[in-house]
Amino acid sequence: MKDFRLDLSDELSALTPPPLGDIVAEATRKGRRARRARTIGQVGGSALALAAAVVLAAGHLPGTAGGTTAVGPAAGGTPALAAPAGPTPSPTASGALVRVSGAAVLATVLDALPAGLQTSGYAANGATDAHGKYAADVPVAQVNIQTPQGLGMMRVFVGTASPDAKCSTDDGCHRDKYGQQVRTTHVNDNCIQNTVVTVRHADSTAVTVQMATCLAWNGTANLPGVLPLTEEAAAELAANPAFHTMMTPAQGAAAAARFPALPPID
Repeated sequence: MKDFRLDLSDELSALTPPPLGDIVAEATRKGRRARRARTIGQVGGSALALAAAVVLAAGHLPGTAGGTTAVGPAAGGTPALAAPAGPTPSPTASGALVRVSGAAVLATVLDALPAGLQTSGYAANGATDAHGKYAADVPVAQVNIQTPQGLGMMRVFVGTASPDAKCSTDDGCHRDKYGQQVRTTHVNDNCIQNTVVTVRHADSTAVTVQMATCLAWNGTANLPGVLPLTEEAAAELAANPAFHTMMTPAQGAAAAARFPALPPID
C-alpha cells in the first residue's frame, strides 16, 4: 500500500503515461459511434455507452459537499491494494446480494486513492439509471482529481467481463503481476474517453477507469482538463480487490448515507 501511494505520487508529478492496456470491443465501438454523432463542442459517450452532460463549475457539482475533499486511507478509507482478489460480499441473513450502486463505486474509488489527493466533482449513476437519451450499462462514478498540472476528470465503471475475452499485446492487452488482464485504449478525438484502462479481475469483475482530457459538460462546453492519473496508476486503481459487481444492502445504505445528494451523470 505504501509503495503504491509513493509510486502514484511520483506519477502524478510526471504525468507522462507509458503504454499499458481490458475494454470490451463493443463498448469501444459504441463510444466511437457516439463520438461521430456529436460535434467537438458536444463531446459525449463513454467506453460503456454513457453520455456526459454534467454541469460543472470550477470543479464543483451541485449537490456535492464543498469544493475539494482529501481522500484515501488517511481520510478514513481502506488500503489501496492488498491482494489480487478480494472476498465477495457475503449475503445478509435476510436476503441476497444486490447490484452495486454508483454511490458504492464512488466510495470504493475514493477509499482506494492514495491519501492526500484533492478530489471534487462527485457524481454517479446506478446500472438502471436513465437520464435523457442515454442509460448507464453498468454502475459508474465520476471524480475530479487535482494534479500539479491542473484538474482532471475520470469515470470508473464496474461490470462483468466477457468469459471469452482474449488478451493479446496486439490489441493493447497485457497481464499484470497478478495475472489479471489489463487493457488500454486511446480515443484521441474524444476528450471524455481519451484514455481508458480496464482490469479484468480473477472473479470476472471488470473495472474500467475512463480518463478525460476535458471536464464534464457545463451546459456550454467541455472545459479543458488534464489526465487525472497515469495509465499505470489507473491500472493499479482498477485492480483494487475492493471492487465488486454486487454488495450487501447494508453496504448500499452506508454508501447512500455517505453521499446523500449525488447528482447524476447525465
